[in-house]
Amino acid sequence: MEDELIKIWQSSPQAEQIKFEKSRLMLDMDNSLDRFHRLAKYGIIIEQIAVLIIIPVFLFYIYFVPHLLSKIASIWIAIWACWYMTLLRKFKKSKPKTLNLGYIDYLRENRTYMVNLKKWADRSMYWYVLPPMLGYFIFIIGPYLDGAIDEAFFIKLILIGLATVILTYFYTRWVVKTIYTPRLKKIDELIKVMEE
Repeated sequence: MEDELIKIWQSSPQAEQIKFEKSRLMLDMDNSLDRFHRLAKYGIIIEQIAVLIIIPVFLFYIYFVPHLLSKIASIWIAIWACWYMTLLRKFKKSKPKTLNLGYIDYLRENRTYMVNLKKWADRSMYWYVLPPMLGYFIFIIGPYLDGAIDEAFFIKLILIGLATVILTYFYTRWVVKTIYTPRLKKIDELIKVMEE
């Protein structure tokens, strides 16, 4: 059956082959964009829930943790979390709308949206990992300097923090490589085909 369809497609006029190819590319792209937008939507929701947990926890720590460095770190993390929540809302609002757009314009808006998210993912070490992890390290240094935790436990906490930084770095590299880059390539190819 598949071989017969290929023969029919190959024997059809060139214009029909191009229309078929465009239709196939458009369907593939629509499915890919739908999956991407679902991933982005659920990712943003999960991040917002995490931030809504982080903010009150660290506001609580400001008042109830006795170590000065831990209080400073708690303020730092709470401020970062508030800033990150505004960033998540900005990402959510910048999602392309399909209403009143031609297909090429829709593709271009999606491309712009993905390029912006990819840039943020590429720079995630600077805005997503380092600020809260700096707060984490300052937070655990407070009890260690005051003698509230022993050296072995402190080293374990440092190793956990370093492992988190390393894993987050490799995870964001993987996301850029497997989610953003292939979809951007497909969008560029489809825009080129649609413009011809």
